[in-house]
Amino acid sequence: MTDSLPEYEKTLRMVERASLAEGFVRQVELTAGPFLDRPLAECRAVDIGCGYGHGVVELARRCASVVGVEPNPVLARHARENAAAQGLDNVEIVEGTIDAVTGIEEFDLVVLDNVLEHIDDQPGAVRVISRCLRPGGVAFVLVPNRTWPIEVHYGLPFLSWLPLPLASAYLRASGRGTDYRDASYAPTLGRLRRLFTPHPELRASLTLPADLSLAEGGGSPVYRLGVAALRRFPQLWAISKAFLLVVQKAG
Repeated sequence: MTDSLPEYEKTLRMVERASLAEGFVRQVELTAGPFLDRPLAECRAVDIGCGYGHGVVELARRCASVVGVEPNPVLARHARENAAAQGLDNVEIVEGTIDAVTGIEEFDLVVLDNVLEHIDDQPGAVRVISRCLRPGGVAFVLVPNRTWPIEVHYGLPFLSWLPLPLASAYLRASGRGTDYRDASYAPTLGRLRRLFTPHPELRASLTLPADLSLAEGGGSPVYRLGVAALRRFPQLWAISKAFLLVVQKAG
């Protein structure tokens, strides 16, 4: 735990994060919704690594109830303040890691938006997802690809390719941070698939965004060309910028 923002968060403006939240949650609804066996309005959701709580607020407007889980005290406080400012009474913010999600078959929808790359025990994280999802529930997981040449948190070329000591030294030399460990766990495609192999109850599917216009950068010709290439040649997922998974728990 820390009483300050994570290093990578200090480079991001809160207003920009807030402006993206509505589109992101609408994307969750359109992409994961068809896999759910009940309307989103009847769902209980958990947003793991909820950050400032902008996504939690938008989820609360669409779901029956939402729990936001955030390990950083500063971000958790912002999340509580955001929910309170909106007058929402169907939101709970829990300060803690993913292990704070202790419920059994409690949630219809689990959201991990660029969170898995910050979790060192990723097999444990998948176990939590499986345990807390009810049968028929769905997880929406968005995570950067380790092999993408421009690291997504600090914008440094090949940072994620380096062993951790060299990556941290590179980060310090750049002046953008001091320690890369917290953001260093982005998986490769093979690693991501292996995480779900021990869980036959979970069906994890690589999925394209349902509405490209809602994706960050989705309006650019390059983004649309990349999506078209993934549709035609799914093997290109191995070198995509990020992985989007919809994970269904067998019902």
